[in-house]
Amino acid sequence: MPRRGVLRIYIAAVLVLGLVALESLTVFPRASVSRVSGVVNTVLLPLEIGTNSVVLLLSSGVSAVTGAFSAEAENKSLRAEVQRLQAQVTHLEATRGQDTELRKLLKMKNSLPATERTVTVPVVGRSPANWLDQIVIAGGSRNGIKYGDPVLSYGGVVGRVVTVGSVSATVMLLPDPESAIGAEIARTSDAGVLLGDGKAATLTMQFFASGANVRKGDLVVTSGLDHLLPVGLPLGRVIGTHQGDFGLVKVATVAPLANLNAMQNVLVVLR
Repeated sequence: MPRRGVLRIYIAAVLVLGLVALESLTVFPRASVSRVSGVVNTVLLPLEIGTNSVVLLLSSGVSAVTGAFSAEAENKSLRAEVQRLQAQVTHLEATRGQDTELRKLLKMKNSLPATERTVTVPVVGRSPANWLDQIVIAGGSRNGIKYGDPVLSYGGVVGRVVTVGSVSATVMLLPDPESAIGAEIARTSDAGVLLGDGKAATLTMQFFASGANVRKGDLVVTSGLDHLLPVGLPLGRVIGTHQGDFGLVKVATVAPLANLNAMQNVLVVLR
């Protein structure tokens, strides 16, 4: 066989062997990779499942904690809202109470003679030890208030001004043991002095005459004889009578018309 033919056969054989070898190398890695991938999956799959479970558990825990914080924040917000609404209700009730009192004071003012000048001022001070003796009001000389001016709440007279500053004044109330106001029975004009004895519910009226015509239920008003208060202001009602010591004078027990325990505003009659 000529050399050229042998060379061709040799080259062809080498090419065939090269292709076979290349094919073998191509197939072997694929099979190996498949086997390795299977091993890896077998080993890692439980770990992956476990990891996923832990992640889900942690996620649930985080959600629960987040929910708890959210619920607590919501509860705090609701409690704050409830407190705000309660404060608003309290304020509205107080405002309504003051409005009712002011309306009654206006009615009292309208019942006075048209010539009487008045000013309405709030009560700003009261002594716990002497609750029924004196009050401090937020009105003074700048408001035209002077010593001796009568002070009224709804119902009737509560006392009179005894000291005056520029922006405040002190009022001696009817029950003060030092209080003495000229008074008379509206029905008969029998006159006397209305005295305080430190009690909220009752006052004592001593008449000038032992035979004064007075009976239970009579209206007691200012007489003007003391030159301290104008005539005809309501003070109280008689709830009982008796003869004084030795029968020389007649004495009446009088219940004040004004509520001396609950005064937020008062009406001062300017003299």
